[in-house]
Amino acid sequence: MRTTALRFVMIALSLTAGCDAQPNDDDSEQYDENDDTVGTGEGGKADGTSASTYRSGCGAPIRTGKYALKGDVVGPLGVKLDSYVVVDGEKIVAVQASAPMGVTVIDTGGVIFPGLIDGHGHVEYNHIPLADLGKRYQDRDQWPNAKLYQTLVKAPKNAVTAAGLQCEALRHGEARALVGGTTGIQGTPATACVRSLVRNLEGVNFCQDRVRQNVTGAVGFNRSISGKPSFADSVKADIAAHKLDAVVVHIGEGIDEHARSEWDIMKSLQLNVPQLVMIHTAAFGAAEYAETAAAGAKVIWSPLSNLLLYGKTANIPLAMDAGVLVSLGSDWAPSGSANLLGELKVADRVNQKLWAGKVTDEQLVQMVTIHPAIAYGIDKFVGSIEVGKLADLMVVARKPNVSAYRTLIGSAPGDVLLVTISGDALYGAPALMDGLGKSGDYEIIDACGQPRAIDMTVTAKDVTRGTETLSSIEQKLQTVNPKLTPIIDCDNDEAEKAFAGTAVQ
Repeated sequence: MRTTALRFVMIALSLTAGCDAQPNDDDSEQYDENDDTVGTGEGGKADGTSASTYRSGCGAPIRTGKYALKGDVVGPLGVKLDSYVVVDGEKIVAVQASAPMGVTVIDTGGVIFPGLIDGHGHVEYNHIPLADLGKRYQDRDQWPNAKLYQTLVKAPKNAVTAAGLQCEALRHGEARALVGGTTGIQGTPATACVRSLVRNLEGVNFCQDRVRQNVTGAVGFNRSISGKPSFADSVKADIAAHKLDAVVVHIGEGIDEHARSEWDIMKSLQLNVPQLVMIHTAAFGAAEYAETAAAGAKVIWSPLSNLLLYGKTANIPLAMDAGVLVSLGSDWAPSGSANLLGELKVADRVNQKLWAGKVTDEQLVQMVTIHPAIAYGIDKFVGSIEVGKLADLMVVARKPNVSAYRTLIGSAPGDVLLVTISGDALYGAPALMDGLGKSGDYEIIDACGQPRAIDMTVTAKDVTRGTETLSSIEQKLQTVNPKLTPIIDCDNDEAEKAFAGTAVQ
């Protein structure tokens, strides 16, 4: 169980939302965001000076002590073989070729990467299995009306919420991300129970809260609610006041003119700005990507979800040729991968089948490390293995005669050896976890034939239900969702269903 010396301050927003808040069921995803409650900077949102909370990288460190991880280190300038990443407290203090003196050294025998950053997800839905709706659609306004969507997605989601298990669903979803090496993710509702595992990019991180999100359609961004500024106006006000690093929106999700025209709406609202982070853009062509690059806006790519719902995905080489910064996002379990480690394989398959490998392995890895860190304005803190950054790290098993980048792309769930956030070991091989002081403070789970240890519990005062174990979380969720997704997905059924009938089959 993890403890902390932080002085915990509960954010008003988290208290207001609560773990058992009921969703607004009028829109398929609207209640993931609750932007109307934070649009003016109230409750510490978008002000850059928010109080510290657990695992925010702000205030007193959550851990003390020094250790070094030995392995092949993937840094910003390439791969350093048999090197050492030295961690003191929460931060990386050295990356060196020689063994440090007077420090506990853990020989991982693997390849050390920055922790993966998921550019987009809907974490509270990740207890729901892939939902094959039996057909493909033209845009994101169509499939939420399908009867199968109501049965396969909305019904289990609402059952979990009605049972007061939203916190358990979120922690289950974060665990599914963590075991794939994810140390940060965008797309978590504002509740007090989400800080126990991975970083939530739209919340307080590194003494700042400079990310906003809105999952509703662009057509409603200029709507004013109860006399408050519209989403568009409040975002522009935050940008003008230098309070905002990223605003995250679904744009161009689909393959028709309706989806493409959302970019025209963003331009008309003067939201074609460097802070704009657009999820999907599958409907974009050369003109849209050229304008995106000129604006300095960023793109989050979710190929599996695009293929399952629309049969096509974004033309990423076209975006990259235009100069657009592209990151990868797993989206959500009903139409996406279990985590970024799975989504990397989908991206690789699309790249090989459609684009003859034009996107390099290193570029694919950048899409899950430094690129999303840049997109969300947190690259000073995470996204690469550099001195002074937080020790958000992932270690995978070496593969003979394979580059480090290809090693990560090809890694299976059992190849993940260690995941740390702020230097705190949360998941990995039991021997490595024991070496980092976690002996007796974890549960053992099966990673496709390999035993792995996961530390789910935390005593932080601003983390609701933080002391729940993974087994108790799963047991509670299964009472209302018998088809609960596994923490570790050992097959490729989801991808194969999404590929069927497409050019990447």
